[in-house]
Amino acid sequence: MVNNKPNILLVDKEESDIKRISKYIKDSLPKSRLFLANAYFEGINHAKTENIDLAFINLMLPDSSGFKTLTSFLNDQPDIPVIVLTESNNEILGNQAIKAGAQDFLIKNEINSKTTGRAIRYAMQRHNSQKKLKDLSNSLSTNQERFIEAQKMGKFGCWEMDIVSHEMYWSDEVFKLFGFQLQSFQPTMSEYLNYVHIDDKAKVEEFFDNISKSNGMLKVEHRIVTEGRNIKYISIQSRLMHDERRQKIKVVGAIQDVTERKLNEKLMLEKNISRGMLNVKEQMLSDIGFQIRTPLSSITNLLFLLENLPGSSRQAELIDGLKNSFDELFGAVNNLLNYSIVGQDKLNETEEEFKLEEFVFAFERMAALKAGANNIELDFNKSDSIPAKVMTYPKRVTQLFYNIANLVFAEDEDTKQIEVAAGMSATNTTNQFELKLKGYKPDFFNPEIISLLKAEDYKTILDNVENTQNHHLLNVAILNKIIRQINGDLDINLDSESLLLSIPVKQVKQVVVDLDAQEPTSPLSVLLVEDHFLNQIATKKILTTWSNLVSVDIAENGLVGLEKYREHGYDLILMDLQMPVMNGIEASTKIRELSEVPIIALTASASTHEEAKCKDAGINAYITKPFKPEDLHIKIMELLARQQGA
Repeated sequence: MVNNKPNILLVDKEESDIKRISKYIKDSLPKSRLFLANAYFEGINHAKTENIDLAFINLMLPDSSGFKTLTSFLNDQPDIPVIVLTESNNEILGNQAIKAGAQDFLIKNEINSKTTGRAIRYAMQRHNSQKKLKDLSNSLSTNQERFIEAQKMGKFGCWEMDIVSHEMYWSDEVFKLFGFQLQSFQPTMSEYLNYVHIDDKAKVEEFFDNISKSNGMLKVEHRIVTEGRNIKYISIQSRLMHDERRQKIKVVGAIQDVTERKLNEKLMLEKNISRGMLNVKEQMLSDIGFQIRTPLSSITNLLFLLENLPGSSRQAELIDGLKNSFDELFGAVNNLLNYSIVGQDKLNETEEEFKLEEFVFAFERMAALKAGANNIELDFNKSDSIPAKVMTYPKRVTQLFYNIANLVFAEDEDTKQIEVAAGMSATNTTNQFELKLKGYKPDFFNPEIISLLKAEDYKTILDNVENTQNHHLLNVAILNKIIRQINGDLDINLDSESLLLSIPVKQVKQVVVDLDAQEPTSPLSVLLVEDHFLNQIATKKILTTWSNLVSVDIAENGLVGLEKYREHGYDLILMDLQMPVMNGIEASTKIRELSEVPIIALTASASTHEEAKCKDAGINAYITKPFKPEDLHIKIMELLARQQGA
């Protein structure tokens, strides 16, 4: 259909012809806009500056003549359909003009309104049809190129087979897959089967037999042997198709080299089995160690309390026996579990909240019991600077302390008094928990053993343990290895008969909350876990304009949020529930394994089911989107107050 308001360009050297043809154009298209020119240069300028839909051009112009006029115009403006104006009735000239790219031609002496209108409609329709064909051709060409490139990248090819003769057609990629020169021979099904691995030949023959019996897609994966020695894994699929042009049934299909995937699957399976067994062993021993040592600590406390209760001499004897049995059990369990750490080169744990003050108190109780059992006088001093909670590696620190107990408070005739001091120190970059022991002189703390520890020569240490049954030596090795894993430091001074243990810890931030205040009264660091960009901006603005004590860090999904919390720690987390990669429920569950940091869920739907999911994940509260700023502020203050009260 011709546009009712087209822009028409008319280029002719004769003013009278321009006036006459303009009238005919207006009669055919009353609403059209005409752009007139007496020369080629003027006409081409109109074409460049105006949105021309159709051009009438006389080939004989003052500044251009002949077919050069047409070809020059079309080279410059290939998207404008052209009707050529000729001086005489010369069909040869007109046909040559059309072959050169014109859509139609008109003889000026024979033009009228009717012929002009017909020429316009024909030229526009023919031009549109040619454009569609050209676009389709370009699209097909591009798709063909992409398809060929995709075959190369994906290592797959196409094939066809005559259902009667079994002659096959292979694309170039199939020939490459088999290691042949491109299109070097006429393949057949028998030729294909010659290269199938002998162990897979039966199922491939069955695959080809079933093709004629099935109306759907068939697929099989098998091995082929190329160049007489190389084994490849391939996936082949096919289906029946009716070739209407040739009136015959044929099989069409695709074939892909899946060797890399198969080898990766095999490798991953082997690695997973190996890694899984190793992880199970290490995790089992680690968990057993943690689970056993924790109740042992409780038993220590109970024994301490029993020992200090008034009772009969018979009760005192029973308690002494219980203490001795406990000491033997503790040593045996500790030696067994210590072997799990020797082979570990990496620390497979993350920092968590650890009740340091409470643990030091329990360690003091245990030290007092073991010292009493071995007739050692104990002087244990705790600094008031020890925080209630720190961020560290609880399992490793627990194991570390029990190894120290086995070393320091073991039976030793030369050791009569031990001084223990527990406290904190600080550098420019870290806070350190320190445990200093003095008055301890074991015979195996000598320069040779210390050199083995510094070189981390655990094989030699283990050999010595097996040869001498000196399990105290293993305790020293474990002690040193754990300290290195958690970036601590162990300083053994033979001259002063002292041992100084330093462990880096991160203090758990305590947020001061005024229960009656409407905003935080101390710095509050917030992690906003939200994937929507606009919600990130809006929520951060709500928080930072609320108080200049509030700082906000952003994570775009739950996985990033988990990693950021592990790295930095925050006073509060705002957690969107619906996110890619890792959703808010999963992220909250994993964070809750590390810390009791307050978490507020940001949810789009409030329901009993949603509330239950949040509760199960350890989320403290939730607020429904969209929310008012004051609602979020109140929710934060309520939660912080509740946390402080707890």
